[in-house]
Amino acid sequence: MNRRNDPPEPAEADREPAPPIEYGRWARWADRRHGMRDGRNRIPSLAEVLEILEAPGPAKMPTPYLEMLFSRARDMMEHERLWYIASTATVRSQLAQLESQAAAARAALGPAEEQRIKARAEITEEDLAARHYAEELRTETFIRLRREAEREQRIAAAEANYLRILGQVHAIEVEMNRVRDTVQSRLSVARMRALRISAYLAARTATYWEGLVHSHRDGRHLAPLLPHLIPRLPLWVVPEENESQEASPERQPLTGSPPPRSGSSTQDSPAPVPPIGYPPILPHQTTVAAGPVGLSAAQPGSAAPLASQASRP
Repeated sequence: MNRRNDPPEPAEADREPAPPIEYGRWARWADRRHGMRDGRNRIPSLAEVLEILEAPGPAKMPTPYLEMLFSRARDMMEHERLWYIASTATVRSQLAQLESQAAAARAALGPAEEQRIKARAEITEEDLAARHYAEELRTETFIRLRREAEREQRIAAAEANYLRILGQVHAIEVEMNRVRDTVQSRLSVARMRALRISAYLAARTATYWEGLVHSHRDGRHLAPLLPHLIPRLPLWVVPEENESQEASPERQPLTGSPPPRSGSSTQDSPAPVPPIGYPPILPHQTTVAAGPVGLSAAQPGSAAPLASQASRP
């Protein structure tokens, strides 16, 4: 048992597989109870939900209890992201050092290749005519054989130097791949734990919505709108296929996705990624030249005409 004054465990220590997140009976009772309480008090009203859906940017939480649940989930995911950053700080520093070494080794390959090509140059008449004082009395055949031997030595030295640098580049790249695999494996662990947190949150949210819809006066109209209120997962948890540097955990100071740019259309942006256990989220607004258009009243089956019913006592 760890005492308060004991030093903390190193961040790079391997953690054992976490047990399943238990959704106990008391938590289910509390979620259902809060849902029924908010439903009886008409929190949120149908008009408020429609206003949230038609507002630009990410959907806000319609009730304080939902905001509390999602805040806890964000905090748990943030702990996983911070664990990943802390556990890979030394490894990522080593990776940066290896990348600089690899760049220097690749830069040295150019001069080595030039020296290699230069050493293969054929012997010219000027090389045969140039003699030092010890070669004044030597014959042409002796001079040619000596120049050939010197050329072979230069070629062998240039080849050895080129292969040595090439071996260094290969060894550094092998070590870089090993370090990258370590970083990627720990990132995969953090992502899977964040997805488990998302599944736990989805279960609690579903219980809360069940109690709210059954006790709310407009519950049958609120039910089809609930999937639109599910926020997106952080980009580092479920990155896009063409994963960019912005989707890495160390580039995101806060857990969550940034608000969409103004004037952008939902058709051009990727669809929101719902937590596990929820159906796919359909885009609830598009952008046209005249401005954002929400749920149209002319569409059959739309919930917009129900706002007038929600305002009646």
